[in-house]
Amino acid sequence: MLNYLEGYSQPKSRSHKQLFRITVALLCLFFLLFSGCTQIGPRTISVGRAYYNEAINDTEDEQMLLSIVKGRYGETFSLLAVRGVTANVRVNTNVGVQAGFGPGENYAGNLVPFSGVLAYEENPTITYSPVQSEQYLRQLMSPIPLDILLSLVRSGTYSKTYLNLIVNRINGMRNPDFLDVQPDQRFQRFIELNFELTRAGKLEWVADSKKETGYAVWISDYAPTYTEKVREYLDLLEISMPEDESKDLVLPIYFAVSGRGGSGLAISTRSTFDLIQILRAAVEIPQEHANSGVAISYPAMSPVGNNIRIYASKDEPKGASVAVKHRDYWFYIKQTDTDTKLFYLTLRVMWDVCLAADADQKAEPILTIPVSR
Repeated sequence: MLNYLEGYSQPKSRSHKQLFRITVALLCLFFLLFSGCTQIGPRTISVGRAYYNEAINDTEDEQMLLSIVKGRYGETFSLLAVRGVTANVRVNTNVGVQAGFGPGENYAGNLVPFSGVLAYEENPTITYSPVQSEQYLRQLMSPIPLDILLSLVRSGTYSKTYLNLIVNRINGMRNPDFLDVQPDQRFQRFIELNFELTRAGKLEWVADSKKETGYAVWISDYAPTYTEKVREYLDLLEISMPEDESKDLVLPIYFAVSGRGGSGLAISTRSTFDLIQILRAAVEIPQEHANSGVAISYPAMSPVGNNIRIYASKDEPKGASVAVKHRDYWFYIKQTDTDTKLFYLTLRVMWDVCLAADADQKAEPILTIPVSR
């Protein structure tokens, strides 16, 4: 290219000067457009992927909250799951040059020496599928599996919260959804002791392939500092303290209502639908709706739902984590309400598991919507 331009390094006439300028401009524009096109693909992924993911996540949150609120009003609702997003990208380029001939005063100031347009167009196609399979319903109503409970409890920081949310009975200690069944105060004490021993590094929930159940609570290196707490922990489970207090304890975990010979933890869990019912009961009902009787009444909340709440407001809320409008009111979760947000996050994870089970039953998408200009 340098050799090519050298021939125009000293144009000797006005027409040669114009041709030189146009040639340089076209070459610069060509390389500019070409380099821009090579960057469109990576930029589309780095920018578009985040936007699509954020939009899908936000609408999933809103869809779930709306279904919770409508359920509180005894209204039917349906779910649409996003099964795929296909984005078609098209790039158009347009180059123009204006040149004048003859006396310069005839066209001075009226010409655009060169122009270029790079047009970027993206046409996404969103694929939805109604959630309605038998497998989805079974997953929704079934108790949450022990392996999921184990994964959540092992997180440590929120082990108390996850045990309280998911477990409704351990060795006869009851943790009911509502106060129509009397809760057992020993259950809350068990959760506290479990958290203290876990934080001290003396207790851990583990997967144990050598045991019949595959899961166990392992208590080790607890004497003498934590001997009394371990003793109380075992007493709550109605398990005898070993004579040798230096011995590690391995307590198998069973998915059952009662233990097997008093040797381990018999655990029963809530279903995802149970968590939905608890969150529905936490929906604040506006006074005019309460007076008219359009909302379903729930029993008083047990300790599991004491600190969760979905607020209602006539005006659109500011600083909401997620908000939806229904019956002329806004229902929302406050950004500062960590208890409700953690409950909502846990439910969202469980509900996504159920949706995944539904997706496994789908041979092909049901509804595909192209989004065009």
